[in-house]
Amino acid sequence: MRILLLIPVMIISLIPVSAQSDPEAKTILEKVSSKNNSYKTIMTNFKYTITSMQDNETHTEKGKIAMKGDQFHLSMGNTDITFDGKNIYTYLKEANEINITKPEPSNTSNGDFFLSNPRDLFKVKNDFKAKLNNEINIGSITCYEIDLYPVNLKTKYLRIRTHIDKNTFQIIDTKIFMKDGTNYLIELSNFQPNINISGTEFLFDQKKYPGAMVNDIRF
Repeated sequence: MRILLLIPVMIISLIPVSAQSDPEAKTILEKVSSKNNSYKTIMTNFKYTITSMQDNETHTEKGKIAMKGDQFHLSMGNTDITFDGKNIYTYLKEANEINITKPEPSNTSNGDFFLSNPRDLFKVKNDFKAKLNNEINIGSITCYEIDLYPVNLKTKYLRIRTHIDKNTFQIIDTKIFMKDGTNYLIELSNFQPNINISGTEFLFDQKKYPGAMVNDIRF
């Protein structure tokens, strides 16, 4: 499965809320949303593990996200994605290829709203029913465990399980259960809010990729 198809799935796991959610789960998710929306900048590492139940295969990859306002820079493995506020530049290392696109409206049903605006990661959504299961310990961290069920049954996923630090209200990890038997486990680490991030972080420099094929598919 292509890397670009994996990134949007990750973002679905963060901060959706529905009026049909149980009150306690909704309150917790709204606290997470409110806290993260107050940050001017965010930088965090992540690791995701993809498991195919059909093929019994597992793939793990690490990456980093930096955000400032609507701008973002995401890098992982062989993919580097930069949004300067106007255009999205995606560099594919294996193909030595640069794709330039315009951001598109969010498509929550497919989990395809991260690349258009990663701030969606922290916005309250109305596409899920949330249920608080219990509290569990992940290492030394006491977490809320919340299951999220899509209101739209035509989505590509069945259920999302997320763990939230009880003390800091930050996402610790999230697992997405897809209808095709694929599971995604996303683990966040080294979360750094309100740090100084240079504006050059969000400017794509084509000179860094000599010989790369450029596909300008802005419409």
